[in-house]
Amino acid sequence: METFTSYTQFTAATSSTALTDASNGINTTETKAKEVIIQADNDNSGYIMVGGGEAIADTKGIRINAGDTLILPVADISNIYLDASAGSQTVNVSIIK
Repeated sequence: METFTSYTQFTAATSSTALTDASNGINTTETKAKEVIIQADNDNSGYIMVGGGEAIADTKGIRINAGDTLILPVADISNIYLDASAGSQTVNVSIIK
């Protein structure tokens, strides 16, 4: 049976930060997944880079602009990092387990 969990919207840091980070992310110790859905909020003025530990705004990772959604088939979300191009860029995250 699959479980769909949505997390409270949060502001992405302007430095490469783990999706599971307690101060900037979904704050979970449960990292198992089948898919993770990451959406940049429609009201964002900048963009979010999604990648590994070296996700650096504008240079490494996959860029999602305001309203864009990225679906990643992953077994473990602990190695997904976000990096916002500017402050106040918010992100919506859901995980399918």
